[in-house]
Amino acid sequence: MGQDTSGAGFHEALLKMLSDPSLSVRGNAALSLVRFGDATGRPQIVELLQPATVTAPQAGKVIDTSVVGTAIHQGGIIAKLQEGTETTEIRSPISGRLGTLSAPTGKTVEAGTQIATIDPGTEQVWEALRALYLVGQPEDLAAVQPYERELPDIPVHVRQQALETEKAIRGRTTP
Repeated sequence: MGQDTSGAGFHEALLKMLSDPSLSVRGNAALSLVRFGDATGRPQIVELLQPATVTAPQAGKVIDTSVVGTAIHQGGIIAKLQEGTETTEIRSPISGRLGTLSAPTGKTVEAGTQIATIDPGTEQVWEALRALYLVGQPEDLAAVQPYERELPDIPVHVRQQALETEKAIRGRTTP
């Protein structure tokens, strides 16, 4: 849908998706809107460059967790909560790496407590940087610049895209 800019109704449908509860749906809609020349989803694109926060859907005792630094797919299990005889699996909203774990095994948490953060995966970062190359604004540079660093977990092509994205943003704002 986001690739066909000629289809009637697609643009409007994508705009509605910007308020979806799913980070992935919002992000994909925002990326697709760029193909329409529409920067309405720019805040959602910037959000794709940030770690995703994962919270406990209910109270319970953490009985199992993944390990910080582990690669995780969207929908992959981050932790398990137990409340009485009921076990709830807490899943990742995005693909990436388990960045932090705030609730170790054995800890009892309340509903809404932060459990972990997921650092966005390379593909998500790449697509967000490409979109910001086209629609980014100076206030987005703080989200872009961390990907310009020469670090082992930032691939060369992502670092180069971050540099080009910053250059494009600055070029649009410099008289």
